[in-house]
Amino acid sequence: MNTAARSAFDAYLALLRLATARHRELRRPLLRAQLQRQIHVAGVAALPIVMVLAVLTGAAVSTQLAALIGADADLTQRLVFLGLFFELAPLLSALVVVARSSAGIASELAVMNLHDEFTALRRLGVPPADFLLLPRVFGLAIALPAVTVCFQAAALASGWAATALIDGRPLVDTAGRFLDLANPWLAMLSLVKGALTGAVIGIIACHQGSTGEASAQAISDAAIKSVGAGLVAVFVIDVAFAALVWAMAWS
Repeated sequence: MNTAARSAFDAYLALLRLATARHRELRRPLLRAQLQRQIHVAGVAALPIVMVLAVLTGAAVSTQLAALIGADADLTQRLVFLGLFFELAPLLSALVVVARSSAGIASELAVMNLHDEFTALRRLGVPPADFLLLPRVFGLAIALPAVTVCFQAAALASGWAATALIDGRPLVDTAGRFLDLANPWLAMLSLVKGALTGAVIGIIACHQGSTGEASAQAISDAAIKSVGAGLVAVFVIDVAFAALVWAMAWS
């Protein structure tokens, strides 16, 4: 790890420790209002594109599995759970949040840095770290699991419909067989993965947006770096959780 990467990683850890230590400040009305705003921006506003992607992904995955596996319904449902529900749904949800919210947060903070609004907050007696960091980190940590659940539900519904249509069996039987084979612990683990990924995306975006130079060029640079680092973090976390599931299966 080179010096720049090491410095950025240390900064991310410092922001994570700060957010963990100061999370009770979110009870304050001003910060709670900011938290609700971030949840709406990262979660509610992302639902239209998430639902469209979920429906298309669920139908495509189920159709391809049916074509490759054939009449083995149990194997199809297991692969739908592991591949679509546990893997693709959280991953694609995180990518949507990175593309939408990470760049937005970094650009917003870079604009505030350009106009020296951090100093203005300090003069008003408001700690900038509390006001700017906490709502964004915890907002994404709450919004991403919620978005993931919506993606999972829509993808499964379209996948069940496609499978039932291809196999010529009732939709209720297809859904019931999936629920019989699904692992509730992995379902919970996918939400934990979503919360951790959301928090990390928020930390990276806040760091990139608040540490650049006070210039117009720094705004676009912050957005680009935030999205790039966020994408790397999403895939690192995804691989780590995949390794964890593999270790649990073989332990």
